[in-house]
Amino acid sequence: MSWLDTPYDYNTWLEASDRWPVGKWAGAEEWAADMAEAWWGDFPADPGETGVELLTRTLVACARDFPKAHPGCRVLLHLPDPREMPLPVYVTDRRAQGESSAALRAFVLADDPEAVEPPIVEDFAVPAGVGGLRSLRYATVPGSADLMVGLRYAWRSVEHGRDVVVLTASPAPGRVLAALEDIDELVRGFRVRHDDDDPEIEDDD
Repeated sequence: MSWLDTPYDYNTWLEASDRWPVGKWAGAEEWAADMAEAWWGDFPADPGETGVELLTRTLVACARDFPKAHPGCRVLLHLPDPREMPLPVYVTDRRAQGESSAALRAFVLADDPEAVEPPIVEDFAVPAGVGGLRSLRYATVPGSADLMVGLRYAWRSVEHGRDVVVLTASPAPGRVLAALEDIDELVRGFRVRHDDDDPEIEDDD
């Protein structure tokens, strides 16, 4: 068995959960309050009278709502600036099945007929990965004429027999594009590890 190691920069990313307790926090409210204080404490601007409270409420909502969008995925929030809306990035891996190229193209929605134009699909090198892809895709928001931008990554770890998928989407294309470099860096840090590196981690299958 194997598992996905997901390191990240603690000045840019934080992990949201809908299962509590986690670590030292009994619930989302405690976690969000601590994170809001920490994020504003490290930021050069003054939060004013409402900055910490507003970010706390925002993070509670993120922990409540974002995991529901893709159940079973880890949720990392991109938040380089506490004044911005956190951008959720979802991470999952699963047992590899089928031919690699076709599977990865399906994961990144490379041929999505709902896209407003053909998705931009590029090779994306990931350490210890084979045939990694990255796609940038524009589609309309359901029920409106607004555009949503989606960013997806997928690669196969042949050694471990796992396909890894990372994805995000937002109705604010500029938010995703501004985060692109940070997400690229995040993804390049992922690796699939043998479970005997940490016997307490179990496979998800």
